[in-house]
Amino acid sequence: MKLHRVLLFTSIQMDITPVGSDLHVLLSSDNIPHIGSTVYAKVLPPSQSDSTSDDTSETGECELMTIDHVDDTNSLFCKYVAEKLAKETGQNVLCTGGIFTDDPTERDISKLYENLDEMIRDWAVFFTDD
Repeated sequence: MKLHRVLLFTSIQMDITPVGSDLHVLLSSDNIPHIGSTVYAKVLPPSQSDSTSDDTSETGECELMTIDHVDDTNSLFCKYVAEKLAKETGQNVLCTGGIFTDDPTERDISKLYENLDEMIRDWAVFFTDD
């Protein structure tokens, strides 16, 4: 499934492909497409989760394994998507790609996260409607 958002300063695309019971996400933008990060979010069984609070996600916590090409704000998006999508769906997630914007403002970054959240919710709704 391809999810796409157009913002004033860039566009972002999230291609989500089920691989067995796991998910692969290719995250990209129209500004300098690149693979800036690869993140694997492995959902931990409740017994291995450090969480004791009942108000966390239904699936508990995730173990994250990350390979970053660049250590900056733009490389954080794959980590965010992998972890959030794993927690929303209970599936292990591999996210590759990156969103690059030149000198993003705090508002730009906020808008990117807001749109990523909407895309993840769209997938979760699609996933649970089966």
